[in-house]
Amino acid sequence: MSSVDTRREFLIKAASGAVVLASPAIVCGSARAASDYPSQDLTWLVHNSPGGVIDNTTRVLQTSLEKYGFKSSIDYARGASGRIARAKLYRAKPDGYTIMTDTIPDGAIGEVIYHGQYKISEFEPIIGWYSNSFGLIVQPKSPLQTLGDFVKAARSGRVTVATFGKGSAAHLQMALLRNKYKLNIQFVHFDGGARAVAAVLGGHVQSGIVGTTLAAGDTLKALAVFRDKRDPLLPKTATSAEQGYPVLSMNQIVYADAGPRVPSDRLAKLRGAFAKALADPAQIAQQKKVNVEVVPITSEELKKLSNTALDVVNEYKKELAE
Repeated sequence: MSSVDTRREFLIKAASGAVVLASPAIVCGSARAASDYPSQDLTWLVHNSPGGVIDNTTRVLQTSLEKYGFKSSIDYARGASGRIARAKLYRAKPDGYTIMTDTIPDGAIGEVIYHGQYKISEFEPIIGWYSNSFGLIVQPKSPLQTLGDFVKAARSGRVTVATFGKGSAAHLQMALLRNKYKLNIQFVHFDGGARAVAAVLGGHVQSGIVGTTLAAGDTLKALAVFRDKRDPLLPKTATSAEQGYPVLSMNQIVYADAGPRVPSDRLAKLRGAFAKALADPAQIAQQKKVNVEVVPITSEELKKLSNTALDVVNEYKKELAE
């Protein structure tokens, strides 16, 4: 069974709910608590600015979630690459009324590199729905026309690479490539992907690493994408593995998170509602309009991905802090 089939099966199961056997008193108490929830709107934390991919996909999902019993208001807890929002979620009352749109591996980076005031392992993932992969970009007329050209240039000399921030997921992705293939790369960090793209277009750097939502288009050439298969936004761009340079993918996994110690029955209700919303054809179509290809990711899968990210970030913390 493919991973997509497995995730579809998960959606069906999650949407149908779960039966837990326990003593009558516990069942009655739990059922009463579950039936009362939610009795108020959720606070939905977003750590990115309005109009970006994270904000757009959250707002699209927010409208569908209302159909399944969960109204919410967006709280823009911006700054510090999400650490402010995560700390707010970490300290929130464990009642299931505060959730957050977050990304892997950024939570791990914030905890390990920047000493965020939270423990990523204590959060309760609800569901994921999008994998934002990275593309290595150059100007269309650059002498670097393939990933092979890039590797050759970075072995015979030095290549400058723009990222959207020191210690970012994009920085980590290129650090993995650099270390595996012994490349001479000079990172040039910018505040945001748009500025990294502008630096490439302006000829200030030779290349850049950005999300494929920014890499797509006629003004840039994408040399490679870092994922297990080609990106829907860049179907003509081969993966690094296809070009003979396999490397661990550190894609940004977009998902909804709850804080520590939220009761299991409330988590089950949240996960069920999110699963129904993400299985809705109208929701899937709306997400495509904001360049998001919905591929649901279970809470169990998210925990594994988060643990892997923690391991990799700990291994590369010296490089990411430079």
